[in-house]
Amino acid sequence: MNILNQQLTNISAENQFVTFGVEDEEYGVDVLKVQEIIRYQKPTKVPNAPEVVKGVINFRGEVIPVIDLRKKFDLELREYDDFTVIVILEVKDKTIGIIVDHVSDILSFSKEDIQDTLEFSSDIKTEFIRGMAKLDDRLIMLLELEKLLSFEEYKGLNHLEQQKVDEEDETEVDTQEDSVKA
Repeated sequence: MNILNQQLTNISAENQFVTFGVEDEEYGVDVLKVQEIIRYQKPTKVPNAPEVVKGVINFRGEVIPVIDLRKKFDLELREYDDFTVIVILEVKDKTIGIIVDHVSDILSFSKEDIQDTLEFSSDIKTEFIRGMAKLDDRLIMLLELEKLLSFEEYKGLNHLEQQKVDEEDETEVDTQEDSVKA
């Protein structure tokens, strides 16, 4: 019974991940950061957006940026299909979507199944990889969402968000001016 209790305490919500595929690799994100998984819908392109931002979508009445992980990971772009989805995430107090090829599962890993540190040469950017989870003969890259985008890309998202606020303010002023004229 002690072994069972120990296993249950090692596997908590902290160690649960939504796993998905991009190209031939599997990735995972903390289940607590995932708001929803929706079918792919074509985002509206936004001028001057960071290169990895595919555009914006309307998610429950809120306009949110959508990042294409193929572009972010420098992979070959391909046609989106019926398996392509957008994973809606909460990152740094922002709601964003990431386009992935397909969603696999929700998996739990014990701490022993996760290797935290990865050692590569300094020119390979891996700061957004939280660790590697081992499951049978599979390796799943666990993403550190707060580090997924560079400072410049986050700055670009903030700029998009500010544009949205400015447009809403302009619409509100126009509505007020119309009310005063009437």
